[in-house]
Amino acid sequence: AAFACCTGCGLFVINNVSLMVQSIGGHDAFAGHLVILLSLSNCAGRIFMGTVADHHSKLALLAMTSVVMAAGLFLSAQADMDNAQWRLTVTVVSVAMAYGALWVLIVGILSDWFGNHDFGKNYGVIAMGPAVSGMVFNASSAWLYEHHVGEAGGACVGTACYRDSFSMAAGASVLCTIFLWCLSSRRVDKGATKQR
Repeated sequence: AAFACCTGCGLFVINNVSLMVQSIGGHDAFAGHLVILLSLSNCAGRIFMGTVADHHSKLALLAMTSVVMAAGLFLSAQADMDNAQWRLTVTVVSVAMAYGALWVLIVGILSDWFGNHDFGKNYGVIAMGPAVSGMVFNASSAWLYEHHVGEAGGACVGTACYRDSFSMAAGASVLCTIFLWCLSSRRVDKGATKQR
């Protein structure tokens, strides 16, 4: 559930970045630069987490990744038109890095918890989470966007267009973090009990 929720938050940003740029009055070139930055950050998150994951608790790392995602989303939720572009840039970088890291961590977590037996089936089941949560977060953000457009139609302009969506996704990331910290500490407690 936590993996699905976090990846859904990431997909919300990835799938809506061009419309976010349009709503803050950015040019197409800025949207293109953000897409490139998004791809590079996603790759960097995967490489970084791949080097770190074997030396630390993967659940704790997943929780920290969720914190990074929440921080980036909250940053854009608080944006005004004067600082919206740099805030959106930081949001895209942090969310894309966290999104890439999530996909590295989930492989190790599945292997640690359930072993390699039926790994393909387990991975297939866990990969359904982002499909569902991505649809939920994207549909919710589309509904909130349309709410700001109103009956006049056209494009929504201003930071209010995505403020509620960013806040919703950030709140979901915070809930994921709390859940993962509880799960991580419980798993550590069980490990300590077994060693005794």
